[in-house]
Amino acid sequence: MGSLRQKYRKGDRSRRLWNAREEEVLAASLLELTARGWKSDNGFRTGYLQRIEDDLRKEFPNTYLKGTPHVVSKISAWKANFNSLRNMLPRTGVGFNPDGTHKIDCSDEQWE
Repeated sequence: MGSLRQKYRKGDRSRRLWNAREEEVLAASLLELTARGWKSDNGFRTGYLQRIEDDLRKEFPNTYLKGTPHVVSKISAWKANFNSLRNMLPRTGVGFNPDGTHKIDCSDEQWE
């Protein structure tokens, strides 16, 4: 039983870095599913991960990306980043820098 537990430890999962094009295809697929009525107030309908996998395979035939764990993990990461931005940006003195690199700019007082 001990070896089974070790196999499924959270820290033992391998991580995968997405490249920019893969993220673009994922985002486009999510937008397309939303436009076609696959999303409701409770989230996406059953089968959405398979549709995303199909879109990813069309663009990247040799990919090993799967709905679970890869897509689910990426969406969770995007949500975490979005929530962080949503909490930071409304504060006085915090915003995006003016040079177009999409970095957060804030005053020293706000940083403290």
